[in-house]
Amino acid sequence: MKTLIYVRLLFIAFVFFVSCSGDYGKFKPQTEPESKITQRELIGNWSNYDIWLVYRRNRLAAIIFDPINDDRKISVESDWIAVRNQEMWAEIVKANTTGKGDFKLPGFYGGTSTVQEIWGPDNQLYGFIINQVYSMSLGNVKLVNENTVRLAWSSREPTVAR
Repeated sequence: MKTLIYVRLLFIAFVFFVSCSGDYGKFKPQTEPESKITQRELIGNWSNYDIWLVYRRNRLAAIIFDPINDDRKISVESDWIAVRNQEMWAEIVKANTTGKGDFKLPGFYGGTSTVQEIWGPDNQLYGFIINQVYSMSLGNVKLVNENTVRLAWSSREPTVAR
């Protein structure tokens, strides 16, 4: 009798996880051979994207690049700041890039800044995120509607208004 109860509970859990998984996408780290875009390409082609910045402890922690030439959108939380113009973008780039032209986001625990792809549950590429490894735990990509995903994560440090 107990075995039958456990089997039923496992079946219910399986159905729950399978049905919930359809609403989530993923963050996909890029590897060198299959890299779709580099940090320098994102910096140089900034006008092709809606760009969002988030600060943790008054430090730039992550940058989202949402292509403007598609019908897919990335939704962000209220503590993210939109890049509004070229002057603002130039200031961000100047303050946060290395001599080689890549982002060096000041991390809390060391590590390097990497580009990750943001994929929706529909296997569509929604955009890119540059973040400092070990500064943010990227959580999930949740489908909001047919063309919009919302990103969820947690920082390892508290948010401080900038």
